[in-house]
Amino acid sequence: MVSENYIPRAVEEYAFDESLTGRHMVFLAGPRQVGKTMLARQWLEKNGCPSLYYNWDDLSTRRTYRNDSRFFESQARSLGIRDPWIVFDEIHKRNHWRDILKGIYDIFWKDFRFLVTGSARLDLFRRSGDSLVGRYNLFHMMPMNIREITGVRAPTCFMRGNEAKQLIRAFESQISLPLPQEAEEVFIPLRHFGPFPEPFLRQNDRFSRKWHQDYFSLMIRQDLKDISRVVELDKVEHLLQLLPERVSAPLSMANLSRELEAAHTTVKSWLEQLKRLYLVFSIDPWTQKIPRGLKREKKWYFLDWYYTPEGPARLENMVATYLYRVCLCLSDMGYGPYRLHYIRTLDKKEIDFLVTVENRPVIAVEVKSGDLHLANSLKNRVKWFPDSPTLGIQVVDRREVLQKFPENTWIVSIERLLSLLD
Repeated sequence: MVSENYIPRAVEEYAFDESLTGRHMVFLAGPRQVGKTMLARQWLEKNGCPSLYYNWDDLSTRRTYRNDSRFFESQARSLGIRDPWIVFDEIHKRNHWRDILKGIYDIFWKDFRFLVTGSARLDLFRRSGDSLVGRYNLFHMMPMNIREITGVRAPTCFMRGNEAKQLIRAFESQISLPLPQEAEEVFIPLRHFGPFPEPFLRQNDRFSRKWHQDYFSLMIRQDLKDISRVVELDKVEHLLQLLPERVSAPLSMANLSRELEAAHTTVKSWLEQLKRLYLVFSIDPWTQKIPRGLKREKKWYFLDWYYTPEGPARLENMVATYLYRVCLCLSDMGYGPYRLHYIRTLDKKEIDFLVTVENRPVIAVEVKSGDLHLANSLKNRVKWFPDSPTLGIQVVDRREVLQKFPENTWIVSIERLLSLLD
């Protein structure tokens, strides 16, 4: 029976849509403890095949496979249902796992549906030769958002329109709708405890501090070792301690290198490994037709904004995570290559975030704690994007703010904007 405590996740709405995936295997990647296993078990329950869950961390599953490579077939067929789903959890940790899945899929793709869940390595393997090409679709499951927690299904996210004018019209229509009371109530604890299910649902400060502390340690001491050859784990932990104070500015690798007493290339490699673990993510500067724009330094944020200090930095990290998530999800859904950038010039003119679709700017976002004066960068952005109409949004940490300005520019409360994003 489906758990009453289960929070349905947005990825369920499209990852299992045959019009998008055909009969390919569904790969579901995402951070550790984000709820992938819970989703998989609930999906099996919903489809009448709860017994077809196989965790490859379990010794008995591996032993059964060695004795019979078709070990799941009899159990699946005996259910007497059409297209039963079979879940392989953590199979990516096994040697030759791609060959295992290739063999299984090539034999059974007409009879069974397959869901494969995992974290860093499941996403990472695409960077190398892929024997599974044409046999799977990869989707990402991110931490929870306001829509999922409240269960209030607003209209289709305005960002799904990849034409700028269509996107602007959808935003104007949706942003003016009454904000559900549930969204206002959820925002404060979500900002405080972060978006991961367990600490958010418990909403206990001591538990949250302990959970987040242990999560860092687990990711560095176990998962990082699993996907990389990094041996200076203490320095990687020190790197993570230095990042929270740097999330809102382009990250200087030279400064980090000096503080960590490590080579520039080494620090860069560590950050990329942490990104693969879904601890942090980066956004690149947008440089096209930007006079004197920064071209190299990335901005780095935590996927879980809990690790960023309370105040303006956490607000910016929260908005960054939401925008990064929706860009990733819309790309997964086939709406086009969505990317997240920022703009900063040598004379300190900047826009915190720029969303592009197919390399065209569509949304510019500024984050301000409480400033209701429209930022000059949003007022004057048309100079940077003369050939592409853009939606400008200034996000403020003040309740019940909804103001419209010329050139498709708005100032809105942060919870109002976030409640619209998938």
